[in-house]
Amino acid sequence: MPAKLKPLWRCPKCSARFVIKNMWHSCGKYSLAAHFSGCERHVFPLFKRFEKMVRACGPVIMIPQKTRIVFQARVRFAGCVLRKAHLDCALALLRRHNDPRFYKIESYSRRFHGHRFRVKSPDELDAALRRWLREAYRVGEQKHLHRAPSRRRR
Repeated sequence: MPAKLKPLWRCPKCSARFVIKNMWHSCGKYSLAAHFSGCERHVFPLFKRFEKMVRACGPVIMIPQKTRIVFQARVRFAGCVLRKAHLDCALALLRRHNDPRFYKIESYSRRFHGHRFRVKSPDELDAALRRWLREAYRVGEQKHLHRAPSRRRR
């Protein structure tokens, strides 16, 4: 039987949801439109296509923050910072992927690795990214934490 996950804590000020009670965050409310103010015209359609790929994985909450836009299932698993001419994206993956598109990989634990990549054109939103997004979505759902109790030998 899988382990039962605790309900998410909701900040009483901003209603943001977190796995841990009283997790540090800024309670600001930010608009999606503000993120696109300094971008070239092709960046918005790139973002909308990226968003559509993320939402195809399952139910998500999109959260515009001060410096980035994140996607959350139970936890945040994908996001991007809008640059003038491209998206600077990140995914939380269970294992390190050594694909040349990832310009930075940070390991936060044995099974939680942040992968950063840039999206400059629509052809970079491909089948490989779709696979990585599905894996990241499972991290966001915390599916990797659902484990059957270990059986002890006597």
